[in-house]
Amino acid sequence: MAQWCLGVDLGTSFSAGVIAADGRFDVLEVEGERRVPSAVMLDERGTLVAGRIAQRGIGINPERVERNPKRYVGRGRMLLGGVPVDVADAMAALLELFVSEGRRRFDGADPDCIALTHPVAWGDDRKAVLLAAARKVVRGVRIVLVDEPVASARYFASAGRAAGGGSHLAVYDLGGGTFDAAVLTVDGSDFAVVGEPGGSDEIGGEGFDEQVFAFLGTQIERHDAEWWQQVTTNPERRYVSYAADLLKMAREAKETLSKFDTSSHYVVGINEDVHITRADLEDLIGEDIVRTVDILDETIRGAGVQTEELAAVFMTGGPSRMPLVQKVVRERFGERVRTYDDPKIVVAYGAAQLAWKLKVESRDPAQSSGSVAAPASSGHPAAPAAEPARGRHAFPAPSGPAAVPQGAPGPGPHAFAGPQGGPAAGPAVTPTGGHRAAPGPADGATGGHQILTGPAGGPAAGHQSPVGPAVPAGPAGGGPTVQGIEKVVDGVLEARVEAGRIFVHQAFENGHFLRRLDGVDGRHDRELGFGRLVEWEASREGIVTVEQVGPAQVLVRTLTPDLAIRGTYPMQMWGNPGVIAHGRTAWVFFQSRQPTPTDPTVGLPWGETGQLAMIELDLAGGFAFQPPQPRELGAQAQWFLNEDNRLRRLLDQEAPSGTEPAPSVGAPGCTVVLGQFSSNKPMFQNRHQDFRPWQVLCLVDPGGVVRPTIREPGRPWLHQVVLHRGRWFTSSSAGLEADLPNGQTKLVMPRPRAGALRWFPAGSQIYAVGTDQLSPARGWSVGIFDQRSQTLEFLMGKQSATLAGHLTSRYRWERPRLVADGDSMWMTMLDAGRSRLLHVTPGGAREVHRTPGMFEPVARVATGLLCLHRPADTSGTTRDQPATLVHMPL
Repeated sequence: MAQWCLGVDLGTSFSAGVIAADGRFDVLEVEGERRVPSAVMLDERGTLVAGRIAQRGIGINPERVERNPKRYVGRGRMLLGGVPVDVADAMAALLELFVSEGRRRFDGADPDCIALTHPVAWGDDRKAVLLAAARKVVRGVRIVLVDEPVASARYFASAGRAAGGGSHLAVYDLGGGTFDAAVLTVDGSDFAVVGEPGGSDEIGGEGFDEQVFAFLGTQIERHDAEWWQQVTTNPERRYVSYAADLLKMAREAKETLSKFDTSSHYVVGINEDVHITRADLEDLIGEDIVRTVDILDETIRGAGVQTEELAAVFMTGGPSRMPLVQKVVRERFGERVRTYDDPKIVVAYGAAQLAWKLKVESRDPAQSSGSVAAPASSGHPAAPAAEPARGRHAFPAPSGPAAVPQGAPGPGPHAFAGPQGGPAAGPAVTPTGGHRAAPGPADGATGGHQILTGPAGGPAAGHQSPVGPAVPAGPAGGGPTVQGIEKVVDGVLEARVEAGRIFVHQAFENGHFLRRLDGVDGRHDRELGFGRLVEWEASREGIVTVEQVGPAQVLVRTLTPDLAIRGTYPMQMWGNPGVIAHGRTAWVFFQSRQPTPTDPTVGLPWGETGQLAMIELDLAGGFAFQPPQPRELGAQAQWFLNEDNRLRRLLDQEAPSGTEPAPSVGAPGCTVVLGQFSSNKPMFQNRHQDFRPWQVLCLVDPGGVVRPTIREPGRPWLHQVVLHRGRWFTSSSAGLEADLPNGQTKLVMPRPRAGALRWFPAGSQIYAVGTDQLSPARGWSVGIFDQRSQTLEFLMGKQSATLAGHLTSRYRWERPRLVADGDSMWMTMLDAGRSRLLHVTPGGAREVHRTPGMFEPVARVATGLLCLHRPADTSGTTRDQPATLVHMPL
């Protein structure tokens, strides 16, 4: 019976295998493919299938398919068709493709040895998952685990491509899901990792595909905006199938541009062609590619190795074939760069070489250092140990938190420290990116945007003209006129105006400062220094601040209007605190224990669970020395959109999340909603079953009185609660609701399927702001609630523009850029890369000022309007860097 060995690289997006027999090596083709999709699918019979068949299932039963099961290694189970699937089972289904193909070639015989590759930074827990997967496929077969860079180095060395005078090798591995970099020492045919490997979980071929998808989407949107919206938001099978086809088209376009300068594709759904050039692609991914080379540079320096000590730089991973990647790496490392025509095969080839070498040597597996024992199963003989190749290059995973690549977006100045001193639990925030909004007309026209109309007492559906007076396009139409903008002060994160006093929060290298300005000339007469001020609010009676001093350790202070410290209270808090100052009373809401991220692998929605507590402070009372006693409000859960398997920042508008605390208008207290749930969780299983959610509305009155009310089952989930002059206005999963004088609740505006709606009180008026789509942000509108007709009247909106900020983000620094001014409101929207400042009144809305970058209204003062301006900031999503405070005379 023939004897053979197998080397397999189970990748994030694609996998490859190579067989070895009689000293010869041959790339396995599975279903005619050398690069097999790593997708797995749970079919309707409950059977796991993998590869090309599973990938085809994305357009038919997307809920049953996982395109990248490797991402779940070390994270737990995945949910396929509502069934929890162990990641070891998924990886076993993928490995089975290669083992079965090898058996067919060798009369059904099992391999003598299988070498499986893994990322160099994987710890023993993740390697154990890989081992368990192999044991499900073969029994009594020797399994060896090898670092991916070591496997690739083995191949290049055997091919004579490592020639050079250096004593080290560097590996540049750009894969489908991640980028990895490592430095190896050379010692004959053996290799050892030197220093700490580098990499990024945010850069890879999958991300490039999504950027091309978004680029082509902007062209599709111009041809048929409604069809594109359905494709990107509608869960119906036909639209999911269209989206899967478009993503496949994007991948094909990316690969085509490695050989040609232009890639054109026909889109069946709109009967049009879309195009992308190599220059377009390089504009999209250029910064990411440069970042990978910087990471490799940092990894080499961190290993204590000079570039001239490198014998070669090996390039592996499918995306490394891209011309831009080749160009940037060669510009940095010159003649040391070594490539292969199919870099995906390199890793599997090196693994197969190792498997054959071990078979020939026939050494005892027990002699390998660092071996991992495989448990014996009943009815089967004990399996041999799995061993890291040659032991010496086994690399322990770092014990600390994952490193954030230099230059990656941070959590911003308002991020609150978690228990390890870093940002609070949950992924780092990054701009949504990728989507390029089509520029709209150069005016502030209102034509056609109708998310604030509807049958519930409002204009008839499909009505295409605004209700009320026409909206002028600019200052020439009357109303406030800009006389000239004056700089007040630089370095401002936030500003407040209370009782005619201007307070600014400034950030500098030596710390944060809270300052009171004399006026709009920028001079201050009082200041107070902080290490890091993470939250603060001001009222007529005083100020409350939260300063971070250590991991989950803060100082809560109460200040007089003159910035004199009245009280200081050391406390322990997790998460991002919410602060409200209302008259002489202030409340600080916080997580009293570390929040726990959740996802479907534990039987819960994507989100975060924790315990909400609050403290109440008297801003006008006497000096206090005893810290206030926290009051536990109860469990609170927030459920988020899973934007890209990492970001959890936008609240799911279909879910029963807890809400942020909000002050009552015309009443002395505040409100907050707790999202809660129950489930059955067996003692020996870390998975929730029979998930049952509900919400609790808490009314908080001065004096520590909390009045909880359970939201009745069957009603829409609350996203916002506003107590406005004795009447309840809510935003729910159904839309905007208002309590009528007769005690009934009326739905005044249905929520757009992919968008959001929120109330914004201003004096005696209450306005409604809406967005058509959350991610990527698209479209905006504003209306006013008519107290007499009990309906919502449309004032202004534009489909091709977006609201500055997010209506549903969990982060304060992504709040919408709007502020109340008596019975009117100032707000910023983004259009064609510019900020447009609008003044919204009960009689209509009009544009007042237009400028490049971010322009955010702060507060009205006697002489005009204070705003924050950052000319270079065009993101419109997050303003987490200091800006210039300016004064706009009115």
